[in-house]
Amino acid sequence: MWLLAGVVVTLAYFVLVGYLARALRAAQRLPVVIASIAGLVGALPAVLYALYYALTVMA
Repeated sequence: MWLLAGVVVTLAYFVLVGYLARALRAAQRLPVVIASIAGLVGALPAVLYALYYALTVMA
């Protein structure tokens, strides 16, 4: 059950990254797009760790 929740959160995160890349690509600012995606991907481990911590504290 918890694995499914983690998979859903991770997939939603990457959908958000894809949407952001598509939206920013229209602005023709490649360095901004690269920096934004790198920031979001860099934040993914912290998001997953926080989700894991919240699930283990409640269990």
